[in-house]
Amino acid sequence: LIDRIGSIFKESNIPFEFIPVELTKLTESLLGGNIDILLAMAKTEKRMKVFSFSKPIIITGAAWFSLAKMPPLLDGEAPKSVITPAVGPLVAQIEALFPDISLKTTENYDTALRAVLNGEAHAAALNWHVGRMMCTEKYPSLFHDPITPFNIIPLFTVTTIKDPYSIIERLNPNIQEDWAFDPATL
Repeated sequence: LIDRIGSIFKESNIPFEFIPVELTKLTESLLGGNIDILLAMAKTEKRMKVFSFSKPIIITGAAWFSLAKMPPLLDGEAPKSVITPAVGPLVAQIEALFPDISLKTTENYDTALRAVLNGEAHAAALNWHVGRMMCTEKYPSLFHDPITPFNIIPLFTVTTIKDPYSIIERLNPNIQEDWAFDPATL
């Protein structure tokens, strides 16, 4: 993703520097003017009121992260209870796609995974890529590695609505339409 976005910035003649920001501080950093653009964010109605979105940059998905000591969920099977961050697209999607699931929300990805470890939910519903990375780095061997996402989510580069440098307008012509890969093939 970093290489893909870097090449898009180069093609758009936009100077750039990648600055690592904690996942929980992304929107705060953008709105506070500490950064000019976020590399990958899902659209929600609430976010569309505050942010300007590029064309889709990549496809990802959401997956169930359940404890490795429990039997894995079968393809198409959903857990009985789920916890997910309150911010983001998953709450509305889970309510629409899985109305029978007992759904809880929490502050962030880490608190969702810890809640599953503490028995507060059968699984955490998280972004497939980020959840896998966090489980590998912070909780090795404690969670099943989801093979496929339960849904597909496009991600976009994001600026504030004002976009004072017209970054989105300058990036969009150079974002190729080949972003629709299937995460299940990784």
